[in-house]
Amino acid sequence: MQESKTVWSLIFLLVSGCANSQGFDRVAMGEALLVDPIPIPENQLLASQGAHLSTPLRLGVFFVNRDFPNGQSIRKVEWLTIDREQLLRQLAPLQNEQILVDAFVLMDATVRGENIRGIRQAGARYGADLVLIVDGAAAVDRYNNRYALLYPTLIGAYLASGTESNALVMITGSLWAVRSEWHAPIQTVEGASKVVGSAVLVEDSTTLQEAKERAIQALGIRLVDQLRLLAVELSRTKPSR
Repeated sequence: MQESKTVWSLIFLLVSGCANSQGFDRVAMGEALLVDPIPIPENQLLASQGAHLSTPLRLGVFFVNRDFPNGQSIRKVEWLTIDREQLLRQLAPLQNEQILVDAFVLMDATVRGENIRGIRQAGARYGADLVLIVDGAAAVDRYNNRYALLYPTLIGAYLASGTESNALVMITGSLWAVRSEWHAPIQTVEGASKVVGSAVLVEDSTTLQEAKERAIQALGIRLVDQLRLLAVELSRTKPSR
């Protein structure tokens, strides 16, 4: 009898525990990713801001590792080796275009994501001309749909597609010069994914990884365009011989 009560209690939790979609709090995610930038005077020309920049550039990429307080709907983004490699692959065409001479992951345990000046100094130590600071926040909206009504059959808990896992990953990318105060506007992108299946088989981690891959792809596209524009500006401001 006790075992039966336990089973039915678990089934009840499957059905009612995440019955409604809560959506995503994009405002909170955006606020969590805001950094306090080093001020640059308005209308300052690239010629003076980027006086020490010339193509091809060496780019160091720093992935911010941050935690969010327990209980918040926002989750940290776990940066895996495949994530770093994905972004570097997207930047690779810029080497053929002689915009970048190299792009590498900047690994330095002595600096934190909010310490922009420290990241720039670390980039200088490793010979970078620019540093790209990549930060991210994630959220999962997991809920049941009408097929969850089949969960009390036990078999339905494994076969019925009554659970939906929606994931959103928001990523920012900001370019900073290491030997001047120049920096580009922060790029903010999103990646979303959705998985539908039975409650015991749907893994939020799978949904999050798919959303992260899509966000990285979007960021890579933005950065390639941004660096191409920078190269054009640098060519225009290069002093004539």
